[in-house]
Amino acid sequence: MMEPVEVVGFEGRWSAVPPDPSELRTAPLPARRQEEALDLVCARQVHVTRTDVGWMFTSPELFDGLVAVEAVDRHGVMLGVGFTAHPRFAPSGRSFLRVIVAREHEGRGVGRALRASLLEQLPEGTTHLVGGTFDDDPRSLAVAHHWGFEVAEHSIESVLDLAALPEPEPPPGVTLHEVPDLVFDDADAVERMLLASQTNPEAAQGWVFDLAKLRSLIATGETPIGVVARVDGTPAAITFGGVDDATLSIAYSGVDPTFRGRGLMVLVKQRAHLAARAAGATSSRTSNEEHNHGIRRINRELGYVVRSGVHRLARPLDLPER
Repeated sequence: MMEPVEVVGFEGRWSAVPPDPSELRTAPLPARRQEEALDLVCARQVHVTRTDVGWMFTSPELFDGLVAVEAVDRHGVMLGVGFTAHPRFAPSGRSFLRVIVAREHEGRGVGRALRASLLEQLPEGTTHLVGGTFDDDPRSLAVAHHWGFEVAEHSIESVLDLAALPEPEPPPGVTLHEVPDLVFDDADAVERMLLASQTNPEAAQGWVFDLAKLRSLIATGETPIGVVARVDGTPAAITFGGVDDATLSIAYSGVDPTFRGRGLMVLVKQRAHLAARAAGATSSRTSNEEHNHGIRRINRELGYVVRSGVHRLARPLDLPER
């Protein structure tokens, strides 16, 4: 559930001349202008929802060192916004850098000014910058490359309409349990299953979740949805996410390798879909690394359709500036 970075302002060439300070300045984003900032981001990024963008404002407790800045002209007109923070669910040292420029103000040095301001205010302990660009926006990807970012993975977002859902039919010995608070009498066994299940590409990059980190993904006002499958009482599979703004956002799904090949992921997601619909969701969405063929195949079987893709980006902080 990382925030994507949108870096814009690329015109095919780069100027070493800094923005004219009489025409452009950066400053902390006032709380009274947060809604205007959300308008700007949603207008520039067609794939995001207002909930996605506003997560930092509604649940600041999930982020360390959160900084929000705006770029304005001499009249106070908002030209762009930028954000940085270390999400508490992210690996140590990873902070996102997000820069969004209003389309009508591109090419004026706005993105460069926002980036410079954010780099001076990174969260303490930052060793790597992370972010992302949508895969249908090659211009922003070119800017990210210019700023030293490299593609770490290609994440595919898929969406399912929750209008018509089948009832899961577990085979003998398999039971499904809704546990939205992720509190278990056998928490150690569930934790072992959860950690063993993380053979996904993201885990290889350090994005490993225990139960505490999964709980931390739920924002203020979001309804948690959690389902665990057990085989003869042993924890075997899990899916977890949250419902907000009529959408179930699935944060993680996994099956212990010992129990794979039994259709357990289909079952836990089917039960999660029903729980989410009961909580007011009309759709479900999930993001998976492009080469995670197993979960993407399961999603297709469940009826998910691809909506968009994001290039997840990263760069060491000590990389020489370009």
